[in-house]
Amino acid sequence: MDKLAGLFERGVVGLLMVLLMATIAFGTALVAWSLVDDLRSVREFAAEPKALFDVFGLFVAVLVGVELLKILRHLLASHEVNTALIVQTALMALCNKVITLNLYETSWTTLVGVASLILALAAAMAAVGRMQDSEHSRK
Repeated sequence: MDKLAGLFERGVVGLLMVLLMATIAFGTALVAWSLVDDLRSVREFAAEPKALFDVFGLFVAVLVGVELLKILRHLLASHEVNTALIVQTALMALCNKVITLNLYETSWTTLVGVASLILALAAAMAAVGRMQDSEHSRK
């Protein structure tokens, strides 16, 4: 039964990797298309900030997908979850949210919540780093 569960896990993770690679490829094409479209519509060399933030948001979203792929590859290779990769990916996804936030339409409670999440992830990253340092010093 354990062998069957292992095969099932590898199959599901493999399928998720294929779907994620397709999503990353589509997202990359979307970033390129959006950038080319924005450049064609510009009359002068003064970029509209909203268009730039839209492209940056798409760009970071693709980078989050690449990080998720890295997590899945690590899981498939070592059969363990790398906590540092998870925290880094969560921090990157949160940065994507910060980049795309419209400060004029966002409530103060949302801003406090996002700031709290950033602090919590920074603390988690520091704790994971200290844990990894102590493991390396024991070896």
